[in-house]
Amino acid sequence: MPSESYPGGEATVARNEVRQYPCKQCGAQLTYSATTHQMVCGYCGYSEIIPTSKEEIREYEYNDQLSQPTEIGWGTETRTIQCENCGAKTTFQAGQISSACAFCGSPKVVEAPSNTNLIRPESLVPFQVDKNAAAQMFRQWLQGLWFRPSNLKKMAELAQINGIYLPFWTYDANTQSWWEAEAGYYYYTTETYTETDADGNTVVRTREVQHIRWEPVSGHYQAFFDDELVFASTGLEEPMVEGLYPYDTNKLTPYQSAYLAGWLAEEYKLDVKEGWQRGQKVMEQKIYSACEQLIPGDTHRGLTVDTAFSNVTFKHILLPLWIAAYLYGNKSYKFLVNGQTGKVSGEAPLSWVKILTLVFAVIAIIVLLVLIFGKHH
Repeated sequence: MPSESYPGGEATVARNEVRQYPCKQCGAQLTYSATTHQMVCGYCGYSEIIPTSKEEIREYEYNDQLSQPTEIGWGTETRTIQCENCGAKTTFQAGQISSACAFCGSPKVVEAPSNTNLIRPESLVPFQVDKNAAAQMFRQWLQGLWFRPSNLKKMAELAQINGIYLPFWTYDANTQSWWEAEAGYYYYTTETYTETDADGNTVVRTREVQHIRWEPVSGHYQAFFDDELVFASTGLEEPMVEGLYPYDTNKLTPYQSAYLAGWLAEEYKLDVKEGWQRGQKVMEQKIYSACEQLIPGDTHRGLTVDTAFSNVTFKHILLPLWIAAYLYGNKSYKFLVNGQTGKVSGEAPLSWVKILTLVFAVIAIIVLLVLIFGKHH
């Protein structure tokens, strides 16, 4: 079995064995720093570079037999908790403690068995945004909100902001598509009609009337999809995560468990076959839209597209995210930061008292203005 050096560079361990990262100076555990992009000791300040792997990031062929990657697990000793509120399973390295769910803020978490057959991530995008920057973005976002409860900022300040790697599948595919439709071409004719004018007289007028001439059309469309992202989590709603796109997958780094030291990670819930079903639908939607653009004429109807997929490959990747989950009125709200770009997305409760107060104030002003102008007229 091949071996791999851990960041210290002196010892080697088999890839499926447990690895931890002791500080060479004081023996404490090193963690990955999004500030320095190195392994850092929180006690004595020692740091060391994670060696860059020269291995190419591998794509796995997707077929009916589905030859699974041989490496499984996280490659380091981990613990897993499951949230009894939202169902998310979060993994972190042994020695870390988590007493609340990172996804919904609920304290109702229980120890859960890790998925021993988990396909090991092929690559990841390391965190580029650190905790201080993410927390500042959270505060600025809260300050910019309107019509929110007055005590929201105080409540949200109690929220912990956590860095977590989210699971994704990526799919590559060559596609050949054949489409058929009816193209519509506008043409106009002059129509005569009669109507009664203001004096009661019957008058004859003309107008241009639009018609459509339909013609059958067909064509071919070819496309290659590279790293089509499919979100494989259950802890977050997909639209919220999509609001953080894009992630630059050109910055993917071959997976090393050192990048997870001090960070949370989520196990994928959507397996590779389910992911491909979703990814295929996304590709088909994009192909349909592209074929629509190829139809000549002014309008169209009855578009059908038949697509063949070939050379489909996949890989399991992790992408970085900061999340602050906070409870307000027994409901969970979330604030997200793209851990690579700093793009933000969030949700917060509305203050209906403030909204109604504004509505009543506007109505009162309108009534007052009507009364004032009414007296002058």
